[in-house]
Amino acid sequence: MIKVSVDQFIGRTKGNFSMKFSNGYTVSLAMGDGLYSSGSTDTGFATVEVAAWDADGNWVKLRDNEDIIGWRSADEVLAIMNKVAAM
Repeated sequence: MIKVSVDQFIGRTKGNFSMKFSNGYTVSLAMGDGLYSSGSTDTGFATVEVAAWDADGNWVKLRDNEDIIGWRSADEVLAIMNKVAAM
C-alpha cells in the first residue's frame, strides 16, 4: 500500500510518503518545512526524514536508539527500505 499526503498552510509545505510492505512493516518519508529534510517542493528534496513501524504499530529502531532519523539521502532511504522489507 502506498499513501501520499501534502499539507500546505501559511506558506509552508510538508509532504509524507509511506509504503507498507508484505511483511506488515511500514516505512514513512517526510519532507518539508520544520522537518529533518533539505530541499523544497520547487527544487526537490536532497534529504528526507525516515521512520518505520511494524504491523502492530511499534516503532522500529533505525539507528542506535533512534526511531526517526533525518537528513537521509536517496541511497540511504533505499537501504533502510530494503532492511525494513526484509524484517
